[in-house]
Amino acid sequence: MNSKFRFALIAAALLIVGASSARIAYAAPEGPGCSMLSAAQVQKVIGQPFGDPSVVSAFPAFANQPPGSNCTYKSQSGAHVTVNFIVYVDVSPSDAKQTFDKLRLWYPAKSSPSGIGDSAYIDSDGAIHVLKGKVRYYIHVNPKNEKQEEDLAVSVAQHI
Repeated sequence: MNSKFRFALIAAALLIVGASSARIAYAAPEGPGCSMLSAAQVQKVIGQPFGDPSVVSAFPAFANQPPGSNCTYKSQSGAHVTVNFIVYVDVSPSDAKQTFDKLRLWYPAKSSPSGIGDSAYIDSDGAIHVLKGKVRYYIHVNPKNEKQEEDLAVSVAQHI
């Protein structure tokens, strides 16, 4: 076999293996993920029925961190409401805090509600970011409703 052909074949095989392993690495994570916020919890806070969320993987904020779950809940009737819940379960509480603090620089706090997890803040877009133990999560209700976001954040924190 020609050495150029052999090199091309090996390079193609490595490329295929690399691409498929990247897809596997960012598949929806196993574990609690979206189950930390049930459709029933969303329905109770928002006041209208919601179905199960659509789930996709949430890319890690930094290299060598586990992916998260990006869960989108859509109202089934009444006013059209969407709830976006992104959750990460880090290796340790210290890793979670370090990442939470770094991300706070990118999403500055407009206000900091007390009594939600270990730390919480509402960013300039009105979304809430929460840290509790080794769990970091983000909730955004559309149309914007910070009171509902805070109530959902409390509900999640109580179940962690």
